[in-house]
Amino acid sequence: MLSCVVGLSLLGVAERALLDGGTVGASGTVGDDSPVRGRKERAKPDKRQVPRRAPGPSGGPGTPAAPDPEALTARVRALTLEQRGEIARRAYGAAPSRPPVVDTARTSADGTWAFGTTAIPVPAASAATPEIAFFAARWRRGRWEVGLSGGAAFPGLLAAMPATLMSADEAGALRRYAGLTAERANALVNGSRTGDRLMLPWKSGAVWAMSAGEPPGGATARPLGSLAFSGGDGRVLASGAGRLYRFCGDAAGRALVMVVHGSGLATTYYRVRSVPRLRDGSVVGRGEPIGRTGSDLPCGGAAAPRPEVGFDLRRGAGTVPLDGARIGGWTFRERAEPLLGFAERGDLQVLPGGLLANLGPVPAADDPPPSPLPGTPPGDGKPGRAEPGGAPSPSAS
Repeated sequence: MLSCVVGLSLLGVAERALLDGGTVGASGTVGDDSPVRGRKERAKPDKRQVPRRAPGPSGGPGTPAAPDPEALTARVRALTLEQRGEIARRAYGAAPSRPPVVDTARTSADGTWAFGTTAIPVPAASAATPEIAFFAARWRRGRWEVGLSGGAAFPGLLAAMPATLMSADEAGALRRYAGLTAERANALVNGSRTGDRLMLPWKSGAVWAMSAGEPPGGATARPLGSLAFSGGDGRVLASGAGRLYRFCGDAAGRALVMVVHGSGLATTYYRVRSVPRLRDGSVVGRGEPIGRTGSDLPCGGAAAPRPEVGFDLRRGAGTVPLDGARIGGWTFRERAEPLLGFAERGDLQVLPGGLLANLGPVPAADDPPPSPLPGTPPGDGKPGRAEPGGAPSPSAS
């Protein structure tokens, strides 16, 4: 009977060990999960979610299978510095100190197409106009293909872009802007070819002050490379009809504004505030308000002593020199010795700091306007009153 009791007890112990995963005769408590010699541990499944990635060339992890917005921003910044960094350094007189400001304005529904703007911020000591560009991008084979305006890939990407993202008319305007040559741009603004009938960026007949910043690169810089205007009612108007775009824009309505005109030439307006809440690419007419003069610097640069609008001409590959440009009834000139920029009409010449009347897109005659009336203070800063028919008064001229 004693043997039976002992045997049944040992049988119970063995059965308990087998049920709990232990080993008969192993050291430790019955059912203990501590490792013992000869025992294999069971792997527990890892339930953490891992982002899906396409396999690399060798079968290892590769690029994300879905479009990555952060990767797009990084690619646009790298390409901007690669293609425009040296241009910006020469214009600014110093190397850029901050990464480019990238704004993806539009994305297709599936996220595989994108369009937007990029700008290289201007150092605080420079009065230069920011170096800017459009970009078009397509997600293909696990990577972003990006083209900047003025680069070789940009026109092809625009041509293949879905119509839901950009209309054919807008794509055509941007292709003309991107492909505009320096020779054709100069011919458009100096009157050799029919241009966009540009006026100065304020009300026709009114008088504003013209200023030009200190050349940032020494004697080799262009004296009209940072042309600006101030005064009047402060309303900034489109110099010609075209499509409006923002660079470095913010929710408060501050931005560098560009209007791409029908010829492909573009005008830019910097330090502008209260920009209308229009969709980028919207059509604006000549003389329509596009903001107000200001002193904010969304793309960086030197502070202005007064609210003003920085004015410039551009094509896809960069700025268009103002030397010889006919705008608002005036011809802008640059002189090397001494280094000087000014506006002229007939025998009249207006130097930086002087007053300039906007004579509209098509002056009534090529003859110079009458001189100011005797006793009229030349620097009173008051807007001239327009004569009937919209022509500026003699005092305005």
